[in-house]
Amino acid sequence: MRTHHWKKFADMIPHPARHVSGQARRELFRANLPLTSILLFFLAPSGFAQSPAEKLAAHTNEFRPEVIEVTEGVHVAVGFALANSILIEGEDERGPGVIIIDTTESQAAAKAIKAEFDKITTAPVRAIIYTHFHADHIGGAKVFAGDDNPDVYSHPTTTARATELDGPVNPIYLRRAVRQFGIGLGPDLFMNCGIGPRLHVSLGQASGFIPANITVEDELEVTVAGVKLKIVHAPGETADQLYVYLPERKLLAPGDNYYKAFPNLYAIRGVPYRDVRHWADSLDLMLGEEVDFLVPSHSRPIVGTEAIRDTLTAYRDAIRSVHSMTLEGMNRGLTPDELAHEIALAPELASQPYLEEFYGTVSWSVRSIFSGYMGWFDGNATNLFPLAPPDRARRMAELAGGAEKLLAQATDALAAGDAQWAAELCDNLIALDPADGGALNLKANALTALAEEQVSANARNYYLVSAVELRVAARRALP
Repeated sequence: MRTHHWKKFADMIPHPARHVSGQARRELFRANLPLTSILLFFLAPSGFAQSPAEKLAAHTNEFRPEVIEVTEGVHVAVGFALANSILIEGEDERGPGVIIIDTTESQAAAKAIKAEFDKITTAPVRAIIYTHFHADHIGGAKVFAGDDNPDVYSHPTTTARATELDGPVNPIYLRRAVRQFGIGLGPDLFMNCGIGPRLHVSLGQASGFIPANITVEDELEVTVAGVKLKIVHAPGETADQLYVYLPERKLLAPGDNYYKAFPNLYAIRGVPYRDVRHWADSLDLMLGEEVDFLVPSHSRPIVGTEAIRDTLTAYRDAIRSVHSMTLEGMNRGLTPDELAHEIALAPELASQPYLEEFYGTVSWSVRSIFSGYMGWFDGNATNLFPLAPPDRARRMAELAGGAEKLLAQATDALAAGDAQWAAELCDNLIALDPADGGALNLKANALTALAEEQVSANARNYYLVSAVELRVAARRALP
């Protein structure tokens, strides 16, 4: 179905969904969601509970490509890359000039956004500000800078982190990042990345990163192209996180300390401990600013003082509540596994649309907080020196009556809809024989089933890419 036929098709939809505005209907079709997701949305009766996969599919609409005019002289490009880029126009005695906040993951993505920004203004770029070192915020700076020689602002540690290409764990980090972001998944499986449409990896293309020439240790007030800026160090998702505040326009760019999803207090690709106390404190700092426009580096902007205050307050409270509940449970002697299954957001927080677990999850956050305070040991003495996986697997197979019966139990579990148990049983079989094609394929099927139960894009993508890897391994195991 061609995009420009959306209106004719939308008008054909029967209306148990008349509570959905015409504008909302048009935006869903412009998002190019899978037709099945659109039909489920519209044909469902009022109050219909969406499945996790349907919720995640609908969330793709958050990243429909668009350059949004937030307020006069400020535009944000959403949906062209994993992260947004923000354009701020100004003018001083030198003439017109612009500021760019965040530059996307690649020069290719940056070129598409710059072409859109050039339709608004071709004024020279006077400054580029990196909110933090993550690749999806720094990779297109050379494209925006062109020959303008702008000042580049960041935290003092950003350049070192951004250029750390040969870190000691890079091989495993990159493998896990491929899984988390669903890199390589086709359109039949991939939905979104939870905080953006897709991570655009340009193999063989050099990064467009430009090292900063001005660093912000704590706070800097500066005027660029006649625009007053306050740049503040606000650690959260990363330790080098900055936010940018425009006091004259009452506009706040929070970087990745807010986006429309439960915060990724732990990233399953593997990251050092993210101090959630600092993250909540940074939200307090932002709540101290007078803000009419909130422009995050992922997801769409929020307009209105009250809406912004309510959103940031609930976001902060969600982080603090997970932290405090985890500490309370730890001090009662509960293990990470027990805590991860026990702790949940209060209903008034869980019901907020910007705290849906599209990206981070409460259970992963709980585990990270536990290990951040206590390290790997869960406190159960049995786990001080556990059996090696092959030894445990052999004993599990013996209890089941042999590997064939263990495989049969795993098969029955999957058929009964218990995909998690099927996957865990398959792990024992694979530990016994890593080339067991039957177990590899069965686990792949179990992970695919688990993916369909996930509202977290990270979890869904990790399951699906892992399933692809298992099927490849199974084919290689064939005689």
